[in-house]
Amino acid sequence: MKKNKYSDLMGKSKKEITELPGQDFNYYPADFWFYTLSKNWLGRIKALLLYFKEEKVYEIKIKTTYGKINP
Repeated sequence: MKKNKYSDLMGKSKKEITELPGQDFNYYPADFWFYTLSKNWLGRIKALLLYFKEEKVYEIKIKTTYGKINP
């Protein structure tokens, strides 16, 4: 099984995530946050999706798409 390099975020609180350097703004009360990892000139976006349950990260996904990111 391939280990996700963001798996160390699992179980961290929202406060711990916001203290990490280089993180973008997300609406704090939301149960879903995303961070853009890369973007190319064609509009392809690679994003890190963090899902929270009881203020802790319970699921992490990396999604590549064109256009909008839908959770």
